Amino acid sequence: MVSIKRFDTLSFQEAVDLFNEGFKHYFTDITLTVDSLIKKLANEDLSPEKSVVAFDQEKPVGFVMNGFRTVEGQKASWNGGTGIIPEYRGKGVGKEMISACMGIYEEEGVDLLLLEAISENTRAIKLYESMGYSVFDKLAFFVNHESLSERAFYHEGDYDYIHGIPQDVKDIEFYQHMTPWQTQYQSIKDGESMTVKSGRETVGYAVFKRTINASGKREGIALYQCEAKPGHDKAADVIQFMLREIYRPAEGACRRMTVNFSKSNTLVCESLSKEGFTVMIEQVHMSKTVRKPSGSETGIKAVQS
Repeated sequence: MVSIKRFDTLSFQEAVDLFNEGFKHYFTDITLTVDSLIKKLANEDLSPEKSVVAFDQEKPVGFVMNGFRTVEGQKASWNGGTGIIPEYRGKGVGKEMISACMGIYEEEGVDLLLLEAISENTRAIKLYESMGYSVFDKLAFFVNHESLSERAFYHEGDYDYIHGIPQDVKDIEFYQHMTPWQTQYQSIKDGESMTVKSGRETVGYAVFKRTINASGKREGIALYQCEAKPGHDKAADVIQFMLREIYRPAEGACRRMTVNFSKSNTLVCESLSKEGFTVMIEQVHMSKTVRKPSGSETGIKAVQS
């Protein structure tokens, strides 16, 4: 029998120890330090006082991290990580924690619940489905560590773009607000954006981040969002232009990747596959509507299996 308490009852070191143990022998190992946990809390709007920990007597054995944001007029909560230490998995701890979170969501007046789960983790997906969540999108981490060909992402059109920060694209009429939490502009600190123009018309945008190592060499390029204007007659060409500008084939080999990228964005996914990108991790994007504001839409559409 476990008891449920709030996450902020733990010290930062206790929280890190539980987080790392909770993801041990998981589908992908996740390891944090105190500094990286603090950064994660800030970047992803995670709330320790509105997150939960499961205890067996005095021993913390599992946790659910919750983040809160207003997205398109709806108060949304995101499950930013559910972890259970190995010897307590499969014993109903997850269900107890999610049930406790439902009470928190009600207290906070949340309209929409969101989470991602690794596609192979069928046990977790079934648990979330039993709690009222459903899959509405499929996500992929594409990656390529090799050099790209000189003609990679070839395009024919002549476009201009405005370089900026992630929040600069949030008011574009076709900006995708309901992307995975970590790919929303609010989460991408130190990131970049590009707004693509054809004449005076905005025809595309992207949000990405480039990292440089201690010696000043390009270490990685991560793409979070990349969208062409819906219905644009040269949408595929606009996508190619953005991918070429972001991934910079002439710079040689580095870790080029996407983060939780929607597989329903077929133009980008097909372009990446053509240039040798492979899928490293696949996830499902799940949601549960708690209450729907009168006269509004959730902005969520299920993808075809």
